[in-house]
Amino acid sequence: MAEKHLVRIEGEDVTLELDRANGATLVRREGAGAWKNVDLEQVGHSGLYVLMVDSRPTEIYLERRRGGAIVTIGRHTFDCDVGPWRPAAARSQKAAVATGRAEVYAPMTGSVVEVRCAEGDVVQAGQVLLVIESMKMNNEIRSPASGTVETAPVVPGQRIKQGDLLVAIQRAGGG
Repeated sequence: MAEKHLVRIEGEDVTLELDRANGATLVRREGAGAWKNVDLEQVGHSGLYVLMVDSRPTEIYLERRRGGAIVTIGRHTFDCDVGPWRPAAARSQKAAVATGRAEVYAPMTGSVVEVRCAEGDVVQAGQVLLVIESMKMNNEIRSPASGTVETAPVVPGQRIKQGDLLVAIQRAGGG
């Protein structure tokens, strides 16, 4: 049975299915098209990797971070978050995209250290919205989209759980 993972790439949510069988890893976008045989091999001890997709190599550079990675392919860089797929989360994410609203959920349990936005603030995609401390590490939570902060219902010192709503943003030009 395939595992499902929710991947946020530059603010767009994608559900990927992974199936590991007979030493191979197969991946596809949920319900879309054929499975692709993938393999990822690190080159030396650097952040350089070779991604094989159906025997076609692509060089990528990965800068791993908690909950995801910054991925560079050629001259293009993508900020990717990876989390567990949950039916409720998938439905709310799709509703948020349809309404032009971007919602930022806690990727982990921890404490809010700093809140760098407030209701009515205009933010840019990639801007740090808040900092969460988890397992003695500070983690910057960045905006998935440009727009205006609708709500930021957290305060410094507040304990949060994975999946809690941290910030809601009305996308720039969104309805």
